Amino acid sequence: MNNKFIISNSIRFFVLIALQILLFNELPFGRMYIMIYPLIILLLPVFTPRIVVLLIAFFTGLILDWFSNGGGLHTASLTAVGYFRWHILDTFQPRSGWDKLDVPNVNQQGIIWYFYYTLILFSIHHFLYFFLEVFSFANFFSTIFKTIISLVGSLSVVWMISLFSMRKKKN
Repeated sequence: MNNKFIISNSIRFFVLIALQILLFNELPFGRMYIMIYPLIILLLPVFTPRIVVLLIAFFTGLILDWFSNGGGLHTASLTAVGYFRWHILDTFQPRSGWDKLDVPNVNQQGIIWYFYYTLILFSIHHFLYFFLEVFSFANFFSTIFKTIISLVGSLSVVWMISLFSMRKKKN
């Protein structure tokens, strides 16, 4: 990895953490929780070592738990996303394989691929987060409802951010 990747990922890290803590954790959305911070893990370069991805996920979750009094919910769900990320990237890799400098984003992989990638990993994150929050299947349908509306809200924001940050391809 070169300095460009380190700097761009560091800036993305601080911006997404700040948006999550200062904006999305503070806005009242009823039963919907907007969580955009899993993008930190999803947008790491493909060949980032697995242990580095897991450590970044773990410490990012700790930071969010500390600021939002999450009790380990963010840490557990984001670390799981870091673990499953490799499996999803391996399953959905291009036919030619991954290039060393590939980043799993909408610019390099396309809208449809990015849609499924974010949908799967955000679904894992939200499902774990909300079921660990209640730690019971007693209110199963209420928890599923909260998971689905939060997933729709979070993905809507994530996809808007991604589409606004798309670079136009040079001809």
